[in-house]
Amino acid sequence: MTDYQMPAVSLGDWVYFYAHENADPTIALVSKVGRRALELWAISPGYGGTDKPSVHHKDDPGFNEFPAWKETGAWEHRPDDPRISILSERVALLEKKIAAIEPKKKATS
Repeated sequence: MTDYQMPAVSLGDWVYFYAHENADPTIALVSKVGRRALELWAISPGYGGTDKPSVHHKDDPGFNEFPAWKETGAWEHRPDDPRISILSERVALLEKKIAAIEPKKKATS
């Protein structure tokens, strides 16, 4: 089997899930990170969501070695959204300010 490192992803990240090769992408939440595959919770409008176990990255060469992997779909990172980056930066700044206030607050209590 090919020594392949899937792209970095973390629990709670949002990714695109493709049910099959020609499918439109579905937004999915990473619910478990394995060494080479993810477990996803794919959003299904009007239904909620569906658990998708053992989903490999779309560029995983294992799809050629093990065609049955295609049956569980594929994933890829969503393109960066500048609104998310700005929001993340603002949240990080607020968390930093709160952390600086906390020791002062305890000292006056």
